Amino acid sequence: MAILYTIGALLLVGMIYAVFDHFRMKRLALERGKPNICEYARSFDYRNVDTSIIREVWKEVQDYLGSYNGTPFPVQADDLFEDTYNLHTDDLDEIYWTVADRLAIDTEKPEENPYFNQVTSVRNLVMFLHHQPRTGNS
Repeated sequence: MAILYTIGALLLVGMIYAVFDHFRMKRLALERGKPNICEYARSFDYRNVDTSIIREVWKEVQDYLGSYNGTPFPVQADDLFEDTYNLHTDDLDEIYWTVADRLAIDTEKPEENPYFNQVTSVRNLVMFLHHQPRTGNS
């Protein structure tokens, strides 16, 4: 019986955490206002960074985070995946693979990438993908 109480308590704590996190993200989204891809893109050196990667990462992170009050989450380049979004690394992998597949980016030998093991922010993910070679299927 004690096990059931423990499981119930853990589920309750998890639900409370999810509710607080939802309201934290909603507050952050409302403070930032409407999403602005132009402002986001200008925070990169868009003359030297592939703008299709900038745009697809923006879109995919927004899709993952959802919308608040009917408006997509306003992603910023310097948002940290773990600190800002509470994003688990498995979810980050899902965003990475989706963008890489969509843009025909080679996912082989990521350890040769200068941003390997440094993807902590939206900007770092864009730069990591930018430094990966294309597969030629684009």
